[in-house]
Amino acid sequence: ASVAKYLFDAVRDEVDQQVNNQAILNGLRGDDSGPRGGCATVTVTPLGNTFPKTVTIVFPDNCTTFAGASIEGTVVISISGKVREAGTVAVFSLKDFKYKSFLISGNYNVRFNGANSHTTTISDGKVITPAGKTITYSAINSATQTEGTGTTFRTNPANFMQDDVYEITTNSQGINSNGNAFKVTTEKSLIYKVACQWIASGKLMINEESRPNITAFIDYGDGTCDNKAILTFNSRTIEITLP
Repeated sequence: ASVAKYLFDAVRDEVDQQVNNQAILNGLRGDDSGPRGGCATVTVTPLGNTFPKTVTIVFPDNCTTFAGASIEGTVVISISGKVREAGTVAVFSLKDFKYKSFLISGNYNVRFNGANSHTTTISDGKVITPAGKTITYSAINSATQTEGTGTTFRTNPANFMQDDVYEITTNSQGINSNGNAFKVTTEKSLIYKVACQWIASGKLMINEESRPNITAFIDYGDGTCDNKAILTFNSRTIEITLP
């Protein structure tokens, strides 16, 4: 459950950075797509100030995210208006997509509530693990930016998002790799730093329908950027390593 949430959120965050890095989607320049995709190729059509637009992001083999994780595949986005403008909706799906050796498919609907908050709905999500096991996933996530609002595309176009920090809550569900249904809710808001691959802090509660039913908690720590978390269930506490 936690692996699926991590993977789908990580992909959405990388797509968010790719989209925000395009000047034409910020309404600042209409003559090109402002290719700031790192190793990715980003194409925006039509040019000019007309919306909606189609954004195609291609991550080639051996590509990495801005935070350094391996990524490959294609994302096709339909966006109704300027990035971060209240009411803008971005809808996208994943094609032949892989993140850190996990095969991922699914549909995203991102609604911008204003410059500093958005709501993401994920549907028909599926993960195939490196071991060949399948996880299904859907979610509704709400995110509010709490740091980094002072740096913008205008003030620092090369890396204006790298100091951004978000507070996130989630309600998600699916079927895990053992075939058991699960639900994930937020016990303590998750803190996500754009410059980090992993959740910095926060706490989730996971309910799994098994025999017997299991309630577990995952604590992401004190804000340090690392791939460690504390899993608590059945009065046991263990440290786990995230992908």
